[in-house]
Amino acid sequence: MAHLLTERKPYLLLLILLTFNLGLMSSRIKSGGQRSLLEEAVMSLVSPFLKAAAWTGQGVSETWRTYVGLRGVERENRRLRVETDALALRAREAEEARQELARLRELLDLRDSVPWTTVAARVIARGADGSARIVTLDRGSSDGVRLNQPVLTPRGIVGRVIEAAPGASKVQTILDPNSGVAGLIQRTRVQGMVVGVGERGCRMEYVSELSNVEVGDVIVASGLDQIYPKGYTIGVVASIGEGEGLTKLVELRPEVDFRRLEEVLVVLKPEGSPERNSP
Repeated sequence: MAHLLTERKPYLLLLILLTFNLGLMSSRIKSGGQRSLLEEAVMSLVSPFLKAAAWTGQGVSETWRTYVGLRGVERENRRLRVETDALALRAREAEEARQELARLRELLDLRDSVPWTTVAARVIARGADGSARIVTLDRGSSDGVRLNQPVLTPRGIVGRVIEAAPGASKVQTILDPNSGVAGLIQRTRVQGMVVGVGERGCRMEYVSELSNVEVGDVIVASGLDQIYPKGYTIGVVASIGEGEGLTKLVELRPEVDFRRLEEVLVVLKPEGSPERNSP
């Protein structure tokens, strides 16, 4: 084998030289696209890398444009959120104003039905324990408010004035255990005394066991206490039980929602003044 290679060595060298010479000649021969065969070969080798570089650059550019776009969308979202919050706030304020207007209209209707001079007032404070047994109003003696004047809402009786300063007054509501309202059952005209039992409501005492009382009966002021105007609603009978002696224990649900009490009407009725036409 070695002997054979030695004999053919001149032919191999000649083949190598011819191949090299052909390569040099091909580098000078132009293809139809004005590029040499060598340039075509180089472009074939390099083009995948150029395409990869171009794709990478395009990807980076697209990523940057996307990032800039997202930043713009984020700013727009923030602006829209601010506008939405502002609109929601205005809507809540408008709804609050609408509800207040509705309450004041009811209070105005009540004022027109009361045969005495009245003054509207707002509840500005409750009792020290947060209960509604005692409430404070923003009207006082400088507005004509005096002791024992009744306080009403369109739904019924709230209580009576127990303190009056120039710019504020305190009201003992019918929930207070020390309160008392002369009442009667609207359906049967049975009379009794309504006293408070705290946040649970009221009860009607001194009702005979022979009296005709039913759950759902409406209790109104009788006017006999010379404080509360006759005929104004106190509450509704919620339950009936046995009282002391020969009496019934009549539990009432006040008609006024003391948890939501905001505006009231103080009747500037002199204590002990004679009754007029009731509602």
